[in-house]
Amino acid sequence: MSKINSEGARKIIVDKISTQLNSVGLMFRIFSRAKTDCSIQKKISSDNAYGKTKKLQDLIGIRVVLYFNDDIGTVRKIISSKYSERSSDVSIDKVKNDEFKALRYNIVYSLDDECKKILRLEDKESEIDSTFELQIRTIFSEGWHEIEHDLRYKCKSDWEGFDEQSRRLNGVYASLETNEWTMIKIFEELAYSHYKNGDWSAMFRQKFRLRFIDTDINEEITHVFSDASIVKKFFRLDRDVLIMDMIERGYYYPINLNNIIYFCNITRVKDEDIMNITPNLMIKEMALRS
Repeated sequence: MSKINSEGARKIIVDKISTQLNSVGLMFRIFSRAKTDCSIQKKISSDNAYGKTKKLQDLIGIRVVLYFNDDIGTVRKIISSKYSERSSDVSIDKVKNDEFKALRYNIVYSLDDECKKILRLEDKESEIDSTFELQIRTIFSEGWHEIEHDLRYKCKSDWEGFDEQSRRLNGVYASLETNEWTMIKIFEELAYSHYKNGDWSAMFRQKFRLRFIDTDINEEITHVFSDASIVKKFFRLDRDVLIMDMIERGYYYPINLNNIIYFCNITRVKDEDIMNITPNLMIKEMALRS
């Protein structure tokens, strides 16, 4: 019987996801774990259905924790462009307008051929699925989920008869969720203020909220931006569209303001003056990958 190499497969998945998210400058943290042989046996033996009507799907667990709430859907699209999503095994709680609680955003993905080969599941295919489970959360909700799971969900009897305390704890989560959306609104307002004031570098930094390694716009671009109508076209660009364009075209250049402006112009704005000062290699590579 071959030994399952879940740790080797985990490292490959984490590296691939991290590389993709870093390539577009998203702000995130990633956590992961692979079940040990002991943990696998314990879970399988706890339910007679394993190997008959269902398979273990979370042999490998990946958690991506984001700084901004509006990146959740974007990250899902990015990872789903690299791995095959099991649509029947998606667990995403719907938001209710009269309820605040910790929400699940869990997706099961099929492993690619490289991971399957490394994983070596041949002797356990009837009990263990060739998948990994992804959880997507935000920084604010991450702490809430841990508290909710460890100190309330797993200790339900501790809360019986204490409805007031339970309601107040829900109120904490409501505040966190409100703060997440308020924070994004603040950045949007700040970007607009810098746009109106003509501070183009600050406008791009606050609008796109990426991990920029260089936050100054060069003189050539600044000269073109003396025409405010051109800047307006850039300001109207959607952040999510930019990020997905970068993924689809295999963007690999350093994440700085100049490169992002060049890239946005190649893919969306198409201003001739900006094109004339864009490196030829970027034009050739990014335009051909459309």
